[in-house]
Amino acid sequence: MLRIYLDQNKWIDLARAASGHPAGERFSDVLALARASVTSGTVSFPLDMYRYWETSKRGNDRSRNEVVDVMRELSRQHAMALPFGVLDQELDFALQRRCGRPEHPRRQRIFGLGMQHIGSGRMNWPKLDITALPDGGASLGGGLRAQLEHVITESIEEQLLRAGPDTFRALGFDHAASDHGQRFVNFENTVAAVIAQHGLQGDAIEQVVRGTDFIDIQPALIAALDRIGLTYDQFVSGSTVLDLMNFMDDLPTRYVTNVMRSAKHRQTQQKWEPNDFIDILALPVAAVYCDVVITEKQWIHRLRRGKVDQRYHTVLLNDTAGLVQVLIQASMT
Repeated sequence: MLRIYLDQNKWIDLARAASGHPAGERFSDVLALARASVTSGTVSFPLDMYRYWETSKRGNDRSRNEVVDVMRELSRQHAMALPFGVLDQELDFALQRRCGRPEHPRRQRIFGLGMQHIGSGRMNWPKLDITALPDGGASLGGGLRAQLEHVITESIEEQLLRAGPDTFRALGFDHAASDHGQRFVNFENTVAAVIAQHGLQGDAIEQVVRGTDFIDIQPALIAALDRIGLTYDQFVSGSTVLDLMNFMDDLPTRYVTNVMRSAKHRQTQQKWEPNDFIDILALPVAAVYCDVVITEKQWIHRLRRGKVDQRYHTVLLNDTAGLVQVLIQASMT
């Protein structure tokens, strides 16, 4: 099965095609082929947490639900794991390559179904309660009970994807009040100031970026080292700077993260924006574990310069219309 990851604007392209919007006309062939490919089971369009997040920020109910309709139709609730669990797996395998252990690395199932897979135990999922039935549910056969549980799960999954900002505000969360993106911008601007202050270029920028990322993953690394009987101090003291940089590059999703960050730090024309936060979180898992990634032009250019497509055998596209050839080829294999 060919796995194709679309960023938010690319889902909007297909939603416009599905709704007959003039701006979606050039994507009508892609939509038709995508529908046929999903029906045949040859192609999957997995969603991640960040598609739920971006979709939920759309205040216009009609436009949001048009996007959701296409997402549900093409994804069929196929979903991708969060970066955190993926990092745990990658740390264990990198340590195994470096130290010969752990003997049994943690494994993260990258693809699954719905928010239950994305949440991976982090959500309190409602359970079917049949105790209110007159006989306490004793007469409810196993098959019927399974069907009811499936219907309830499907309903919850759909509502989670369709929920808009009003729903979240009613539950006590306001997207507009979230400052994660701005904190990310502030951090990257601090890194940029250090680079500028010292006049760093080339490999020196790569080293600074990977150094800050090494600090970011420290809690996860400490937990991974504990599993093989090493302390963080032992690991660091036994490594050169080059060793640590190579270790960071041996973590696939962090390699992609730092390719993206380094590329943007090497040029100063485009400033860091809060929306970059979502891209930096979302694209690495997709770029490593999906077969095709379609996202905005700036990131495709930077990922290609970092040879991400060659390293992980990923097709990188910036135009949704480019999927036509991909989907035709997939149908012929």
